[in-house]
Amino acid sequence: MKYIFRVLFVLVSVSGYAQETTNETIEGKIHTTDGKPAEVVVTGTRTARLLKDTPVLTKVISGVEIEQSGAVTALEALEDFVPGVMFTPNTMGDNINIAGLDNKYILILVDGERLVNERTENVNFSRLNTSDIKQIEVINGASSVLYGSNAIGAVINIITKEVDKPLQGSARVRYSNYNTWVGDASFGLKANGFSSKTNLSAKNSDGYDSGRAGVASDFSMSPYSDYTISEALKYRFNDDFDMELKGNYYRNETWFLHKYQTRIDNNYTFGGKLNYRFSRKNTLTFSGNSDTYRGNQVYKRANDSTVYANGSQYATFRLLDVWDANRNIQLVSGAELNREKTYSENQFGNIPKECEANNRNLFSQGEFKTETGLEALAGVRYTHHSEFGGYLSPKISLMYKLDKLRFRANISNGYKAPTIKEMYMEFPHAIGGDVPFWVIGNPGLVPEVSWYKAVSAEYISTDINASVTIHDNSIQDKIVSEQSWNALQNRTELIYRNVEDAQITGVDVSVQWSFLKYFRLRGGYSFAHAIDKATGWQLPGNSKHNANCNLVFKQSRLPFLSSAAYWPYSLLLSGRYMSSRVLSRNEEEIRSGDYFVTNVVYNQQFPIHNNLAGNFQFGINNLLNYTNHDSAPGNPGRTCFVSLGMKF
Repeated sequence: MKYIFRVLFVLVSVSGYAQETTNETIEGKIHTTDGKPAEVVVTGTRTARLLKDTPVLTKVISGVEIEQSGAVTALEALEDFVPGVMFTPNTMGDNINIAGLDNKYILILVDGERLVNERTENVNFSRLNTSDIKQIEVINGASSVLYGSNAIGAVINIITKEVDKPLQGSARVRYSNYNTWVGDASFGLKANGFSSKTNLSAKNSDGYDSGRAGVASDFSMSPYSDYTISEALKYRFNDDFDMELKGNYYRNETWFLHKYQTRIDNNYTFGGKLNYRFSRKNTLTFSGNSDTYRGNQVYKRANDSTVYANGSQYATFRLLDVWDANRNIQLVSGAELNREKTYSENQFGNIPKECEANNRNLFSQGEFKTETGLEALAGVRYTHHSEFGGYLSPKISLMYKLDKLRFRANISNGYKAPTIKEMYMEFPHAIGGDVPFWVIGNPGLVPEVSWYKAVSAEYISTDINASVTIHDNSIQDKIVSEQSWNALQNRTELIYRNVEDAQITGVDVSVQWSFLKYFRLRGGYSFAHAIDKATGWQLPGNSKHNANCNLVFKQSRLPFLSSAAYWPYSLLLSGRYMSSRVLSRNEEEIRSGDYFVTNVVYNQQFPIHNNLAGNFQFGINNLLNYTNHDSAPGNPGRTCFVSLGMKF
């Protein structure tokens, strides 16, 4: 199949070459002709591209911005910098919502590999160390051609840091309200083609009450303790052959005070990659990655017995070929096998059970450039699911460059197979000692399909980057849980059904502006009209209007010090606004109020000795003490934090 696509693209190739590029690739990184690293993204094409020249509009949050914001998790950073992202933590985990689409429609990746969903179809962002994040890349809309199922609402790719010095390291400790501690450390070395990176992180907290006195089940955050250990090894045999191995272990213990029990979660991630360059034009990559989650309940009233309650695993094996036919044409083709397993002690009926599904994929995406400034990106993925057979997902993107302007258009098809739980669940949803309803799966479900259309205009200059995007995402056969009465079983049931066709139409605006030498402004606004097409009702969880703004003042020296003293500092003021959203709808619609929160963070760097530098940080989150729990669940009100770290 790969060679068929190659022949087709060569046949349509025009004679001649594009103008000589001013960038070159050095060890996988794009550099400008003056040798300085350029801002590079990989998510939209699975290959390194300058941000300003990628055919797929990509939002980027840099590691520096994450550090300046004081974010503890990647999800907090997304809320701070990407309008429309909503984070609602509760006892069910880290719930994320973008324009009315929840966890199961948003694909979370780390270095291009999928993170496994946990017991409630979410991803635990706490297991990721923010100090190790190089940048976060966000692509809105369907991206099924490159990433398969679930990539309907958005793709969030968290890129980790690489070792770029012979010896480097860092350590940090952070303290905030409710006796919440965060500590992390990293150590890296690089020599003779070999590199090693070790990361350690730990967090614990006494938790906090939501403010509703006397109701134990309303704890906004239960006490917890966790830690993460990760290792990444890379070795370059020669200029054409290199390999890498990665491993990560995460353990979390949460104490549910009102249940007299503890939940212990363990997460194991293993991955490897081989890259072989046949020539300057052709690179073949083989990779494998396995992410496994395991949850245990420890019942303190029953002699501390431990029960393996639930678990899930997602494993991927991929063969990827990148072929540069000439300066005008690049083809990315691959074959992929994905295997998913889910185990539950009580969610699949009275007997503990393990269910699994797999899908096999072939995909190819070609990029074609012309001398007129027009670029085209076209691709297709064939998926064969073990339960639902074959499906073909196409995509096409166009970009036109005109001096400092970029015009983009995109139409892409998304595909999402029903999850194992949506098909086979049979779970008594207990509240206290009662079971008000059962959650019932449906083996007759069909996959959800989406069509995403978008046009955008972007202006890029030395000091300003501004873009506006108009988009429409139409989802067919959307799966929802529908309440009904089962007279035979004498119980209320929530049954998964394909009953909704949803449409999300919106506008996104973003601006980044560096001015007056020391100031940087980053802001965005997102409008999303997300409705059930059959009823015209707004989708639950959707907020129509979202905006955020971050203003940074940065100086390289403190006042009154010698001009030779290098003590850089920054002051960040940020704000986030979210309009009301639908919480539930029975006989009448129940809505939240508007939500507005501001944060302020001061960062101070200082020299310690030679290459050893320190960093002090102080911040106040929710400066105005906004505490409406319907609008912002899990919000403890105003909190302060202080951190101290060092790097070498």
